[in-house]
Amino acid sequence: MSRLWRDRLVLAIYPDRVVWLHATGGLHPHVTAKDTVSCAVDKTTSWRGALSILPEILRSVQAGGMRVTAMLSNRLLRYAIVPNPDSARSREELDVLTRHAFERAHGDVVAGWDVRLSDAAPGHPALASAVDRELVVTLRDAVATSGARLISIQPYLMAAFNHLNRTLRAPNGIFVLAEPERLSLLAWKQTGWCGVQQVYAINDWGSSLPGILDRLTITAGLHDHHSLQLCAPELVDGESGDLVSAGNGWEIQMATPAWPSGLTPIQDRVFAGAMLVLS
Repeated sequence: MSRLWRDRLVLAIYPDRVVWLHATGGLHPHVTAKDTVSCAVDKTTSWRGALSILPEILRSVQAGGMRVTAMLSNRLLRYAIVPNPDSARSREELDVLTRHAFERAHGDVVAGWDVRLSDAAPGHPALASAVDRELVVTLRDAVATSGARLISIQPYLMAAFNHLNRTLRAPNGIFVLAEPERLSLLAWKQTGWCGVQQVYAINDWGSSLPGILDRLTITAGLHDHHSLQLCAPELVDGESGDLVSAGNGWEIQMATPAWPSGLTPIQDRVFAGAMLVLS
């Protein structure tokens, strides 16, 4: 018997684990099953351990017929600002322009990456993401073999920002997404992206964040402290910004997602990344 179109599986892929949610419903999904499966971290290819356990996960949840959305941890991704995407006259030129944004920082290794460009307002810089192309191919093959249908692959940073963008009203600011071992920061001014940065997150990342913000403010050309939206649903309860010093002039706003039926923010923090791409 074929599954209903509203039967969904979300996979959140990290170097050390795969988190999954099974949900039903359309605009108001209800989580009916969930789990997290740990794996050894591959020291040479950070995603390979997680992808090696994916076929068994798909078999165990009987994924055949489901619509699948995959969320990729920021630990598996690179980001770059593309200054002037409107200068490209063709899709090929846009791809060259986007790849050049990564090559400036990473060199020839970019040839093996799958590069995607986010939507941007006309005349404004765009945000690009890059991931190993082999990861994408392996993920697509695993889902297809299970009989499921892969709907989308979403970078964690953009999934979180898009999920919460209705609450982010400031014309200038910085969005910070905290996940285990990684801080990802995205700066904008007057509707255009102006900076992106990823930083290894130690246990006391809250105390080091003000200095990171100050440096990004300078490199992004913001020239002053602006609104700070902090999203850390995997690490804190999301109700307080006390973990970040308020004495540095930043106006802190906790960007708190709305949790769907079947999940609670205190007991189910480990599922926060998957939850952000569910709705």
